[in-house]
Amino acid sequence: MNTAIGLVKFLLKRSSEIAKMRHLETQEIVSGIYAIKTKNANFYIVENGDDYIAIDAGGGNESIAKTELGKLNIEPEKITAVLLTHTDFDHISALRLFKNATIYISKQEEQVIDGSVSRLPFGGRNKLNYDYSKIEDTEELCFGKIKVKSFLTPGHTSGSMSFLIDDKYLFVGDNLSLQDGKVSLFNSLFNLSDDTQKESIKKLAQIANVEYIFTAHYGFTDEPKKAFQSF
Repeated sequence: MNTAIGLVKFLLKRSSEIAKMRHLETQEIVSGIYAIKTKNANFYIVENGDDYIAIDAGGGNESIAKTELGKLNIEPEKITAVLLTHTDFDHISALRLFKNATIYISKQEEQVIDGSVSRLPFGGRNKLNYDYSKIEDTEELCFGKIKVKSFLTPGHTSGSMSFLIDDKYLFVGDNLSLQDGKVSLFNSLFNLSDDTQKESIKKLAQIANVEYIFTAHYGFTDEPKKAFQSF
């Protein structure tokens, strides 16, 4: 009964929290990095020679993502890797499109999928009905010419992860928000732990030489030092 009450309260407040978010239109942000607009979330595509990697896979359904990718003449079959910041439904909806991609999640995020760690305080778990590879904190991966370093940043979920590409592009998913150009917590309603997320943001603030921060729900900034000032 308590779980049901918690879920009802969550759903009632969810719409007002989503209304606070600011999503980017589908576009090229900097050379070779594209924002894709889906239902209530952005995901990102990074050029990798003739192929691409994706950071997350958007919300809604795969037809939305397919339409938006078509605006940029990006074929889903050319996406060869998907780095998931976490496994909430609004970050995995287009995975079915990416038939040639290997999916990566943090090792800790698997606990949210198997239910050993609840997604929210009132319970629940995420579903990821695809094969995936697990990666560790500070693990480095190479995809052709692209270098990726992973950072475990729990708080939104227990296994949330951020990705630093080519030492300067930081993709954070829901691990923070941008408010008037300043880094802040993500919407508390959706966080497993605000206190844990604060510590994760402090960790991200220590990464040197970041030039851009890209979020899933609050756009991006090209002034990361200014954005992180309060952390």
